[in-house]
Amino acid sequence: MSERIRTTLITGFLGAGKTTLLNRIVTNPIEKVALLVNEVGAVHIDEALIERSDEEVIELTNGCICCSIRGDLRDALLRIAKKRRQGEMEFDRLIIETTGIADPGPILQTFYFEPAIEQQYQISSVITVVDAYQLERQLTFEENVKQIGFADTLLLNKIDLISADEVVNVTRRLSNLNPTALILPTVESETDIQHLFETFHFPKQEEERLTKQTDGLQKAAESFTALTITETIPLHRQRFGAVLREILEAYAEDLYRYKGIIHFADTNQKVILQGTGMIYGTAVRGEFEEHKQTTLVFIGKNLDEHAIRKGVKAAREHG
Repeated sequence: MSERIRTTLITGFLGAGKTTLLNRIVTNPIEKVALLVNEVGAVHIDEALIERSDEEVIELTNGCICCSIRGDLRDALLRIAKKRRQGEMEFDRLIIETTGIADPGPILQTFYFEPAIEQQYQISSVITVVDAYQLERQLTFEENVKQIGFADTLLLNKIDLISADEVVNVTRRLSNLNPTALILPTVESETDIQHLFETFHFPKQEEERLTKQTDGLQKAAESFTALTITETIPLHRQRFGAVLREILEAYAEDLYRYKGIIHFADTNQKVILQGTGMIYGTAVRGEFEEHKQTTLVFIGKNLDEHAIRKGVKAAREHG
């Protein structure tokens, strides 16, 4: 099977700066990209970059491509993959831009619950562009809260519109909402593009951020929570597996992202947990050095802190 298509999802509330970011990516690409948007006109690509267009595809002067979603996302992805296989489209990465009020959950689920998509595509990063000036007001919209919760990179845009103290406060606010995300302060969405890719599957930086988390619960909106659990007693592998399945069954669609570094009693190696919705994976990431502990972060809606903590506690190794 050929290498899967690396895919980046860009979300962000209305007016946050997604289009500006996309124009920066296609103006100075570090690789050849294809953009997939809800309709070609919605992305507002700089006309100077456009070379040729038809009803579905815009070719850009630098070789990048802009495609439109006409109908179902699954069908659009399958068409793009087929054209790439047949040599009709050449690109290194697919970038999907969502609408400002889109819930990233169903989009990500398409890549995991659709076998034909999962075999051909691999999510490599989820970026949410955040309006620093409007953040508190926009957090009243559940869609924006979800976009922040699903992200592994948060582009904190428009920091020139607020004071230095406010930048510190907003950054802390975002860190509370999504404790493991990389936060990049920007003006007009200008940042090192390389920082935006290959961040979904727990890079070293994210592991370091996670180990610095302290036990506690953060609330963003009425029902949104980011729960961090630290446990110094090693966990029993099978018991924790059962507890995790119970958590996923209990919260299903309301559990946006969850991540962790787990200390199991039967090994000195760090086990990395990474999941979204009902789909998760684990991997081994070197050995614990001095400080051995489990750190878990659950980000979602209507999470029962007491029940989840009780479950993790029940998974401790006894004796």
